[in-house]
Amino acid sequence: MSRLMFVYLTGSEKGKTRIFTQDHVTIGTSDDCDLTLVPEESGTLPEGVLSDIYDSQGTFHLSPRVEMDGLTITINGEALTEDHSETGYPLRDGDTLEFGREGSNAGVLFQVMPENFSAASLVRRNNLSVEEAPRQPVHPLTATLFVKELTASLWAEIPRRARHIGLTVAGVFTLAILGVIFFAFLVLHRNIDEIGSLRKQTEQAQAQRDQDQEMIRKQQEEIERLRLIGEQNRLFTQKIAERYSPGVCLIVGSYTFVERGTGRVLRYETADDANDAPIDQSGHLLASVDGAGPPVQIDYTGTGFLIEEGLIATNKHVVQPWTGDQIAQIILQQGAGLRPRRDTLVAFFPSIKTPFELNVAETSKQYDVAMCSFEQGEAALPILPLSTEDPRSLIGGPVVLLGFPTGVDGLLQRIDEAERRDILKQHGESAEDVALGLAERGLVRPLTTTGIIGDALPSRITHSAQTTEGGSGSPMFDNQERVIAINSAILVLADSSQSFGGSNFGVPIKVVYDMLVSYRNGKSKAP
Repeated sequence: MSRLMFVYLTGSEKGKTRIFTQDHVTIGTSDDCDLTLVPEESGTLPEGVLSDIYDSQGTFHLSPRVEMDGLTITINGEALTEDHSETGYPLRDGDTLEFGREGSNAGVLFQVMPENFSAASLVRRNNLSVEEAPRQPVHPLTATLFVKELTASLWAEIPRRARHIGLTVAGVFTLAILGVIFFAFLVLHRNIDEIGSLRKQTEQAQAQRDQDQEMIRKQQEEIERLRLIGEQNRLFTQKIAERYSPGVCLIVGSYTFVERGTGRVLRYETADDANDAPIDQSGHLLASVDGAGPPVQIDYTGTGFLIEEGLIATNKHVVQPWTGDQIAQIILQQGAGLRPRRDTLVAFFPSIKTPFELNVAETSKQYDVAMCSFEQGEAALPILPLSTEDPRSLIGGPVVLLGFPTGVDGLLQRIDEAERRDILKQHGESAEDVALGLAERGLVRPLTTTGIIGDALPSRITHSAQTTEGGSGSPMFDNQERVIAINSAILVLADSSQSFGGSNFGVPIKVVYDMLVSYRNGKSKAP
């Protein structure tokens, strides 16, 4: 059974450790929890058990106990996304867990101790009590001479028969003396061996104790190193978010389908059909240009960022969303003579309460990159710095992603239920209307995620920062606070809709830089 060690990273218990031997540990704020969280000074967390950590087939998993308004749980600075699995979120040795809500957070370091790890019991070195060695026996030669003299005197004075008896007694006495000497020698030798064995055991125990203490010291140094790295990453991520979030915008768009030549719009057959998808389960189109219902309109969201005054960069599939939309492709295939028509394309910046209308200024022929212009006016927005460094030199380095994964739905989930209902009631449920309601309340804020660059090619960068639909077009920062790529895609398994979060893709920022130079020069030679 593995031993679990948690190190407090915050609060009054900061730096202290807790070790558990069970395979299920509860984490929370009540006394019933195995591990009680200690938030920062004057901070508070929801009362009760917040999550469970348990062993499933040799891997520890974190499973949030309940959903709580305002509570955020992160692993290594990455917020937990909706998880439909039964096992929860897998944990690795050295992960940093943080539980927090606005104005308060509590963090711990998760450590899995080796199964064969055991700190040896301290051995108290006592002075060994050794019996005093017996007194030195009479030397055999001295005893022999004494016996000879005694025998000679007696020999002359006692009768012959008595001499024989005396000689026998003397022989027996001599043998007895020799026996006592030999026995004493054996006892002394055995005591010396026992003393040597005890001394060797004591030395071995001391060596084991020193080895265990050295192992504990190295573990503590590693924990401190990881804590410092985690703190540095947190401060670095916070700095980027505070400095550049105002220059990252939420893009909201919509498009319909019109008949070539006539301009008639594709419509649902009846108004009641508008609540259903325009494609049935068999893939048949349920709308036509002769329909009496509302137009078939598809809403979508994306992310962009300011690269020059009045100019943003994003993905080409954000300004031409029908190219990657499966339903749109079915409609265009079955609806002969139909073409997509972009109806809405606007940008919402965090610090601005009203949207900006976007115009597609340039699209790349080879890469998933586009630039859009807008009338910035007097709005003060930060221009994001672009890196000119070869992305291959950044492999293994940290990255920070600023974007709007899951679009307006994600923003709605980050506010309380009452305010969410109020926005939907006042503004309606379309993506643009909801975004407008969020912007008026100053609730349009990009989400920050972190990761590592796994690979880099001239045309693609692979990274592990979490993202999903709506995060397309997000700027990717390196540890020098420069944009090195535009997030463009997530890896989806070929036989399912599941994404592999460890391999998300971005287009190197050099493509945007080259497009920007051509745009400034009034040329249309997008790569």
